[in-house]
Amino acid sequence: MQPTEEHIKEIAELLDCGQLCFFHEPTGTIEHHPDPNSEYFDPEAWQETLDRIDANWGEYQRFEKMGSNQAFRVMEDFANSLTDENFRTRLFNQLSQRKPFSKFNWAIDNSEYRQNWFDFKEQAYISWVREQLE
Repeated sequence: MQPTEEHIKEIAELLDCGQLCFFHEPTGTIEHHPDPNSEYFDPEAWQETLDRIDANWGEYQRFEKMGSNQAFRVMEDFANSLTDENFRTRLFNQLSQRKPFSKFNWAIDNSEYRQNWFDFKEQAYISWVREQLE
């Protein structure tokens, strides 16, 4: 079984939240867990899921979250998509400074473009999942 549009959207949302996702092809179910390389990962809390994936590894499609370069590119693409030149310039200024992710998010969170950003990022993650399917 291949992931449906609903599966793709769910996987995209989970990846955006920092989860690793696994689509179980025989059943069409999605398994997920935080990145085991994260310093905050608690393997005990996720042991059942990890064991289930490990026991049936060949039956899963794995989906990776975007790397920081890809996520940065999505922020640039969003800024480029804006017709408000003042805000676009402001976002590019934030992206060129130290800690660009937090500065970009602060600018977005305190703007009228917050929902536009969420919608744009959701579509970028959906495209990212589709790319991994190919």
